[in-house]
Amino acid sequence: MKNMFKYRTMLRQDLQNAVKDPMLLLITLGPLLLTLIIRYGFPPLSDWIASLSSFHLLSYSDFITVVLMLLVPQLAGIAAGLLILDERDERLIGIYAVTPLMKNGYLAYRLILPIFISIVMSAVFLLFSGISQHKLENIAVLLLLVLETPILAMLMATFAANKVEGLAFSKMIGLTLLGAVFAYFVPEPWQLLAGVFPTYWPAKLYLEGIAVNHSSYKIAIYFIIGLLFHLLLLQQMFKLFWKKIEQ
Repeated sequence: MKNMFKYRTMLRQDLQNAVKDPMLLLITLGPLLLTLIIRYGFPPLSDWIASLSSFHLLSYSDFITVVLMLLVPQLAGIAAGLLILDERDERLIGIYAVTPLMKNGYLAYRLILPIFISIVMSAVFLLFSGISQHKLENIAVLLLLVLETPILAMLMATFAANKVEGLAFSKMIGLTLLGAVFAYFVPEPWQLLAGVFPTYWPAKLYLEGIAVNHSSYKIAIYFIIGLLFHLLLLQQMFKLFWKKIEQ
């Protein structure tokens, strides 16, 4: 009960911080705004561009889908990472460590909430964006996407010295979208070079799932490799993060 009370207190503080910090509010609500913009703005934009030239934006809707769906867990992870950095700067993590919540409870809250947001927002985007294809394989895609949220949060909290560096670091995270670029444009087997980017695996899984002659065997292999890779990264990030906050 004490821990639940502490979680409610932290949640109330997070809501207050989100209202006070427009950037944090934008990061939190960004996925929902993105879904609405794509659903209602993408078709007329595509028609307008087609009327001016022979370029049809709808022809690249699959690529646009994989790029935008990867942004959803990134935004949630960045928001969580910035909150951890902010609380570390204010030495609040040490205070939480001596409460009934302890460091384990603190980290659980700081990761579970953004993971929940990532699950909901990613599902909303895949279901209601209007450009994504509804396939059963999207469940596996969703699982890989959600795992990226805690990885990115702890990556920022571990390697950024403070919130200012965290903001700069968040811009570099955008480079991981190269995984989607390779998965869509680069032929096999060369695209596997982008497997070092965690974003490659959900992007590849989605594209394989919507392929006309898709192979269930290949989809299963990509999912297993992607899942193991994400879990390995998550384990390593946990180790590095704990070493960082113990210093």
